[in-house]
Amino acid sequence: MWRIPKTITEHQFKALLANIRSRKSKLGAKLMFYCGLRVSEVCNLKKKHIDLSKRRLFVEKGKNLKNRYVPIPGHLLPELRDFPEEGLGISRFAFHKAIQRAGKKIGLDIHPHILRHSYATRLLDKGLTIREVQYLLGHSDVSTTQVYTHVSLRDIQEKMDKLGI
Repeated sequence: MWRIPKTITEHQFKALLANIRSRKSKLGAKLMFYCGLRVSEVCNLKKKHIDLSKRRLFVEKGKNLKNRYVPIPGHLLPELRDFPEEGLGISRFAFHKAIQRAGKKIGLDIHPHILRHSYATRLLDKGLTIREVQYLLGHSDVSTTQVYTHVSLRDIQEKMDKLGI
């Protein structure tokens, strides 16, 4: 049985960002929250993987050595223009600590993967299909992605309320 993943709102994410000291960790957090990358994918991202003209990231050898493309939201393009050739140069441990420390400052018990959970849940809430979210997250099996459908039930409830059901 899957546990329902913990997520944060856009407002909570902005408060979290305001409390992350390192510019590299802030950008890493944005890549997880707005692009759905895993911590290892953030740490392994290089300038050559960023295609600003097509507004996409190439995730090379993600989990299970799978490759995929992920769209870049327009508001992240300016920050990614100056992305270092060899990547952010941040360790998984340092990144994890930066997120935890910032979370404590705003009263959240948080770890980086919650940012990815939040990305997936937001996409489902905004109408993407489970199959589209599966691809964006790089999941091999749709059952891994289905855990997020439980979290987005609030969107279904809102739609049903509007219909008077």
